Amino acid sequence: MVYMKVAINYFDQIMKMSLALLRHILISFVVAMGALFPAYAQDNTEQLLLKVESLEKRLSELETTAVLSDPETRVKKVEVYVDDNGIEYPRETAGTKKIVTYQRERVYRRQTINEKIEEALDDAADKSVRVGVDAAIILQGVQQESGNKQKADRNVYQLASTDLFFTAGLAQYTMFFADIVALSGTQPDADINGITSINGYSARLINQNDLNLREAWLMTELFNQQLSLTLGHLDLTNYFDLNAAANDETSQFLSDALVNNPALGLSENGAGMALVYDPKSSFVFRVGYQQSNSQATNLSDSLFQLYEIGYKVNPFDTGEGNYRAWYRRDNTNGNLSAYGVSVDQKIISSITLFGRYGSAEAVTGPRDKYFSAGIQLSAGLGFNPEDTWGVGYSRSDLGSNDEENLLESYYNLRIADKLQLSFHLTYITEEVAGAEKVGYLVPGTRLQASF
Repeated sequence: MVYMKVAINYFDQIMKMSLALLRHILISFVVAMGALFPAYAQDNTEQLLLKVESLEKRLSELETTAVLSDPETRVKKVEVYVDDNGIEYPRETAGTKKIVTYQRERVYRRQTINEKIEEALDDAADKSVRVGVDAAIILQGVQQESGNKQKADRNVYQLASTDLFFTAGLAQYTMFFADIVALSGTQPDADINGITSINGYSARLINQNDLNLREAWLMTELFNQQLSLTLGHLDLTNYFDLNAAANDETSQFLSDALVNNPALGLSENGAGMALVYDPKSSFVFRVGYQQSNSQATNLSDSLFQLYEIGYKVNPFDTGEGNYRAWYRRDNTNGNLSAYGVSVDQKIISSITLFGRYGSAEAVTGPRDKYFSAGIQLSAGLGFNPEDTWGVGYSRSDLGSNDEENLLESYYNLRIADKLQLSFHLTYITEEVAGAEKVGYLVPGTRLQASF
């Protein structure tokens, strides 16, 4: 770096001396020509002085807006010809064959100060901790439509949720992420006591009116970013059973049965690992495990193992479609298995169809079965170009003969880039074996802000 500064100063001094000498020569020339040819001096002296002034201005701009960069190592691809003895030739000769190799070279290049500042800011951002906030207020009311009167009838519920995100780049293709969430308020799930949750914000969280660590993990990418490894406190629903139209309670459906497949069986987030192999082709492979019971004394007593294969396709050029199939093992209450599929397919750019199916082995009795399907509309099919809306249906049939049917519609109004308001209407029926079927109408609103 010291040699760099010396070189720059030396270069600037040479430029200044050269310009001063040029100015002196030009003025002397003009004076001499003026003495010999007065008419010439009158016509050309002013033009020559303007040219000298222009050169001085350009030199000033060069000194103030450009710097000589640190030496950079550049790699370039070259073609050479090699004979049987390994000797390289720049051109093809008899007995040689062409190969492609790479050469490194150290170069200096002149940059503007703005470029250097932008590079420094980008480098500082990559190495700093970034903080984000995702806050929501969900207001829901319950109107009982059928069955014996239950506690939830004519009640109003409000839940506030705030997520605080931390991300930090530790090395190339390696990052740390943490999500701390606070829940406060009430929700209808406790009074309805259904098979699935009507408000997906509280899914897989232990405590309410308290701080919860939703996720904290370290992720690195290997082998040309084709393999990613994530270790830490995980939510495996971020890696398995994904769906483009029904997978986000912050902008799509509120009901958890339309956010994830209940057959996954994940009740809590916990320590685990997710391995994703994406060869940048149509197929993606995922493997993961997670502890999903905070009361377990060791990982072996509460281990969820998940395997998934995904396939991306664009049939008949109608739009992108994702087809995923997964398999799960859970040894919390015996070595129980489950499997499921998740499908989302665009039929045109603004309309996406989705569906899920899952089957889970129960502790006793027949297998539990889950099904959901629906449609999402976007890209100008609403009041604003960025609005989305959708309709979804889910059905749960447990081996104990308990049943649940849920129908939800929503309209997500994009108020601003970081603020959205959505309106929801859910109709749900619960039928417990040996009891009367109960039906509820649940209207709700969700205000979501992210920054």
